[in-house]
Amino acid sequence: MPASDPALAGAAAVALTGLAEAYRPRPVTPLMPWRYPNRLVKPYVVTARGRQWDDLMVDVARGTAGRQLDFDDAMGAVGLGVVVLHLADDGISLVVQSWARDFQSRLSIFSGIEVSDLRPAPIGAAPSVWELEVLSHERASYVRHILSADVDVDAWLDDALDTRPKARFDGIPSGT
Repeated sequence: MPASDPALAGAAAVALTGLAEAYRPRPVTPLMPWRYPNRLVKPYVVTARGRQWDDLMVDVARGTAGRQLDFDDAMGAVGLGVVVLHLADDGISLVVQSWARDFQSRLSIFSGIEVSDLRPAPIGAAPSVWELEVLSHERASYVRHILSADVDVDAWLDDALDTRPKARFDGIPSGT
């Protein structure tokens, strides 16, 4: 990789090249919205290659997220949130985002080896590039459907990111 800036020469250029070569998109699966009294949540699951999720994992993550959302509500959330359960190569992350007053959001991250041992992530932890893909989509959706002149909660709920591979029905049956 040619470095266009001397600051990114040598080891930095090698590190960036390694990241670029190792990166692979991960499927984002939207789940059915979670409806609570006075709260709507758009949940997602992001999976690394070879990782599988099931309803029990989602239920456990929902419990953890629900406790955080209760706290967020007490701190001024407006009743709309996003949850990302990420089954990564080396563990599990849970990102909980609540939209709050004054155009702010509350963001909490939990991590663990298994969904049953999710704990608050260390101070300074931030969402991964795959989690940020969901949060970026959700920020745009919130601006488009909620902060517009016509608040449309139904359109916000329907506007879900889905990057799962789509079945192809063209080509020959061998898959080539």
